[in-house]
Parts: sequence; structure tokens; C-alpha cells
Amino acid sequence: MEHETEALRGVPLEVRQIRAALVREFVGLLDMGDITTGSTARRERVFLSRALAAKAVQTVADCTAEEAASAVVDGADDQGIDALFVSPATEEMWLIQAKWSEQGTARLDSGAVQQLLHGAEQLFDFRFAQFNAKFQQLVPKVDALLSEAIPRVHLVFATLGDEGLSLEVDDLLRERVREFNQISELLDFRVLGVRDFHATVTRDSLPKPTTVTATLSDGWHLNSTPYQTYLGTVSAEELAGWYEQYGTRLFDQNVRFALGATEVNVTMVDSLLDAPHEFWYLNNGITVLCDSVQVAYVARRAQGQPVRLELSNAQVVNGAQTVASARRAYEQDPQAVAEALVSVRLICLDGAPNDLAQRITRATNTQNHVEARDFAALDPQQEFIRQDLALSLGKSYALKRGGPEPSPAAGCTMTEAALALTCAYPDAALLARYQADGDVLWRRGSGGFYSRLFDNRPGALQIWRSVSVMRQIRDELAVLAASLEGRERVVADRADLLVAHTVFQLIGGDGIDEPGDDWEARGQDAVKRTGEILVALTDHLNASYGQHAFLTRILRDEQSCQHLVSDVLETLRHGAGRRLVAPPRPNRGRRPNTVPLLVQHRIIDDGAQLIYRPSTVTERDAVSEWLSGNPERYLATWVNDARKPLIWALNGRRYSPSSLVMQIWESAEWAEKPAAVQGTTRWHLPGEGTLADLASELLADIEAAGDGPGVE
Repeated sequence: MEHETEALRGVPLEVRQIRAALVREFVGLLDMGDITTGSTARRERVFLSRALAAKAVQTVADCTAEEAASAVVDGADDQGIDALFVSPATEEMWLIQAKWSEQGTARLDSGAVQQLLHGAEQLFDFRFAQFNAKFQQLVPKVDALLSEAIPRVHLVFATLGDEGLSLEVDDLLRERVREFNQISELLDFRVLGVRDFHATVTRDSLPKPTTVTATLSDGWHLNSTPYQTYLGTVSAEELAGWYEQYGTRLFDQNVRFALGATEVNVTMVDSLLDAPHEFWYLNNGITVLCDSVQVAYVARRAQGQPVRLELSNAQVVNGAQTVASARRAYEQDPQAVAEALVSVRLICLDGAPNDLAQRITRATNTQNHVEARDFAALDPQQEFIRQDLALSLGKSYALKRGGPEPSPAAGCTMTEAALALTCAYPDAALLARYQADGDVLWRRGSGGFYSRLFDNRPGALQIWRSVSVMRQIRDELAVLAASLEGRERVVADRADLLVAHTVFQLIGGDGIDEPGDDWEARGQDAVKRTGEILVALTDHLNASYGQHAFLTRILRDEQSCQHLVSDVLETLRHGAGRRLVAPPRPNRGRRPNTVPLLVQHRIIDDGAQLIYRPSTVTERDAVSEWLSGNPERYLATWVNDARKPLIWALNGRRYSPSSLVMQIWESAEWAEKPAAVQGTTRWHLPGEGTLADLASELLADIEAAGDGPGVE
């Protein structure tokens, strides 16, 4: 990056320092490949604007320069978003808009605000295709966060100026934020100016030592071979002091920072405050890595006697939540925390292999843990259901995590049964609570509804019919979604369980556990109205919350779900809804989605075996050695399910074609694997071709018959 003294003459000192810091930190990290024309001055302005956006990401999200640079999506079709950063650990997302000024006089106008708000609306509507190629690399993280959580979204305006907001812009921002936050706190905004950036680059220039003192009480032990390791206990008060001094810098090498007031962390804080003398028994302890150790004995120089260890460049690689919880508890009751002890493992890396720290971090953060679902699988009621399904209907019922899942025709899992019973439950509030917290299925008492679902001993017919109807509705929605665009497609993709709940209300529960065809007939009639329900639900969503309302948030609000279902049922009773009409598409429009098309027309029989074949030389070279180790690694069984039609022979679990290919790549440890894959081109039906080939042939037959280009 050229940096001419003449060009900077008259530029304020703070701005010059910020500029120099941006150049030092981000040259070589930012993607400038789209700027191929124009003057050198223009290229520098674009670079500095993007570097400012990256620095804003660093400032608000506390990430590395590399992570911040990869968050920059500035360019054509950025929809007003110059950078986007997602934190799955804290369920937060930052949308950055940056304005560079060589003189430090940038201003935030209403047009810039409208641009960023429009980009946010596009995200909440899952219209990712509207964004440029840089953004597409971030789609998996964005989609996962918006689909699986109610995130906190921060709008950040990075302006190299300190004039603040005009009254007009401030009013506009606050009004739009209020619109987004009707149900819960979703959106906020922040403005970063010259003073903020100068404070950041000044702080960045300071040394960041993380030397801490660990005081081991009586009974500690030293392992000198192969790596110097101290095993013992420290005071929780001392851990609180570490966090007060260094904050999240203690966890730079950990897989995640402290997660805040999660249920587990709240329990830890309560334990420290209420029973500090028992905390050692209830906590797994922490693992700390360091570069060197200085030993100072408190009394007698002997192993096991009290000792102070000064740890240079200390990093807590496992136990971040414990350390942060100790600090939160200390702020409430220092005396109680001083009584609590924590197990520690202190490992000195002096003389260790270069990759040892990474291997320790990975191993200590990937150990299995027991979930509430695992305890539910031990309930005698679940064994009763398993026997009832096997004896009454000849169906399998998979209880435990990690075991093979039965094919759709052969049976179901305990989780699928619980979800189907939740959809069939008369109150939509239960479904909203499930979508906010999946573990609520397995908790008893006021905090969960396991008892409501299973304590009345649902019989084999009730469970199997509920699961079958839920599957039919979800498959129908998967097919419908492929023919739709815009809001209706988003609702079909995201609100499938609420649609299923509405269908169950149409059917009613009378006779569901009794042999005969009456309930089955009612069920089939109701399932046929899935499209009608989808349209009515979309219309009521738009009427009540607006066309850009954040759907995930609405689906997790109990009253919203109850009102929507009530309104949809009222519309159906009066026949006032509109018909579902797929938008017209040109003959050369986008192809139909392969899996729903094949499932809809039952092209492949249940139980057919498919083979994974890499489609490129690079892919083959990367995975062939791993695949050859076990033939089950490249085999899968087909089931006619529009969502997850492949059962992997290796573990018996179900996947979509693309997700199974990605799983194979990950298992083969392909370091350079692409971020996405068209899985239907890798799975072959022997003697017939790939899934994509079969779909193409089917589509050609449909078009030849005059039915048009089919669905997307």
C-alpha cells in the first residue's frame, strides 16, 4: 500500500495513526481482487474503507485480524453490508457499514442507514442469493445462526469522523430498531468514530502479557515426564483475579470464550455462592497451558507443600466457563468464592512439540457429555413404547443417541416421536417453547413437558400415526418450497412444525389410538390441505408482523404461535384463504431441487444402495485412502425422505446427499475441502447414474409430457 507524505499533509495526527495501523494490519489479508481498474488513489480508498470495516469487526467482536478480514464482503451487491461477523458461541451477529475519510470528517447519512437496514431485512428473509460471492462464503454460518437461535444482531456504523449522528438519522435508526424489536430485543446499533478507532489501535500497540500466579494448596503433584505438569487445586478467588486482570485474553487458545449466563454457567455461579465448600466435587476443573513456570515455595521446599507458580503466557484451554463464573460469583460475594477450590492441570510447553497445544485444546473440548435426552432414554416408559411398537406394528424404536436410525418405513427414533407428539399437542405454546429450547422435550416439571407427552403412555398407533403425518407434511412442504419464492418459500422451509401442528388440529385426536380407517382418512384429507395452510399462515404472518419480520423469533414466541394457528384455522373454516400459486418461471429457469423431485415421483426404491464417487481428481486424491479403509465409508441406503434420504452404512445415521459428502470429507481430514458441494452429483445408483442424472431424466420426461419445467 503506497503511503505518500505529501498526500497526508494536513491530515490530523489521529487519522494518520489509524491509517498506518490499518495498512500494517490488513495489507495482504483483504480481498481486493474485484478492484482491477481505476487509479492507485481509488484502490487505496477502497482498501482503507474495507480495512476500517475489518477493524470495526475486531473492535466489537474481539477476533483476530484474519477473522476480521474474512468478514469483509464490501463490493458490488453487498446490499449495504461492508462486513459481517457471526459468533455462534454467543449467538451474536454484527453487520458493519464503513465510511473512510482521509481528513477524519466522514458523516453518517440517512441513505447509509437505509442501505444497512435493507441488508438486514434481506438476511432475516433468508434471501442470501441477493448477495455477492464474498457473502456466499459466510452463508453457512449465517444460515445456522438464524435457523437455530434467536441471535442478537448489532448494526455498527464505522465512520472515520466524530460528528456523531444528526437528529434525522438518530430518529430513523431508533424508529426502525423499535420495529424490529416488537417481540424481543433483536437489534441494536452502535457508531464508531475517530476516537474509538484511535483508542483501539493505541491499545493494540501495547504488549499483552498473560502472566498469572497459581497458588497450589497442600497435596499437589508434579509429573516431569514427558512434559512438566502440575496437578492440584487453586482458590476460585485466584481464578476470579485472573479474569479481572486479563479477561478473554486468557482464552485466546480455547475453542470458545465464556458464554455468558447460560444455564450451566448460572448453575456454577449459584454453586459457588451457595455451597463453595462443595464446588471442587461438582466441577471438572480447568486446564492451563504456559510457556514457562517459575516456582516459589511458600514454606518447606518439597513436593505437595504449598507453592506459588508464575505461569508465563498462560492460556486456559479448557474451563473458560469456570473461570468466568468465578469472576461473576466473586463480584456478588467475595468471601464465599474465597472458600471454593478448583482442580487445575498446569502444563508447561517448554520443549514440547509445536502441535501439542493444539492437540490438547482439541481433545479437552471435544469430550462427550450426557444430555437430558440420554436420561429420558432410560425411562421405563420408553422401553414400554419400544416393545409396543415392535409387538403391535413390527416397527423399530431407536432410544439412544449414537445408535443407527431406522429407515422411515421401518420405524422412528424417540426424538422423532417426541417431536410428533409435540406437534399434535393442542397448545401451540409447547411447539414455540421447543423451538426456543430443544431440551424442553426431555425435562420434567414446570421447566419441561416430557410428562405431558409420555406419562399418559401413548400407544404404538398414536405414536406411529403422529410420526407418519408429521413426515408427510414435512415432505409435502419440502416439495412445495422448491416451487416457491420469497416469503412463502421461507415460511415453508422454517415453519414446517407450525404447519404440522395446524394440520393435527384439523384432524383432531379422537380415535388416533384406535384401530380402523377413520382417523387415517381424516389425516389424509388434512394433509392434502398443507399448501392451503402454508398460504394462510404466510398471509397472517405478513398481516400481523410485516413482510420482513424475523420468522425464527416469531416461531419461538408462545402467544404469536397460538394467535397464528387460531387465525389460520379460522380462515380455513370460512374458506377465505387464497390458493397456492407457484410463480411462473421461464423454460430455462432454475432446475428443480433434486431430492424432493425424486422422492415425489418415487424414482428410487426404499433400501436401494448408493455409492459415493468423487467427481474431481483433487477430491479423489484427498479421500481415496480413507475410503479404502472400510467399504462402509462410501455406501449409503436410500429412503424416500425429502430432507434426509441417505442412511450411511458406517454409522446408520441419516443425511442429505450434500451433508454426507461433507461428513466424508471431514472424516478424511481433507484440509483444503470446499465450503459447499453439490452432493447429488457424487451419489450413484449402480446401473442408473447419479441422483442428479436421474432427476434430469425425470425432468426431461415431465417437460416432454407438457407439464412444464417442473418445480425448483
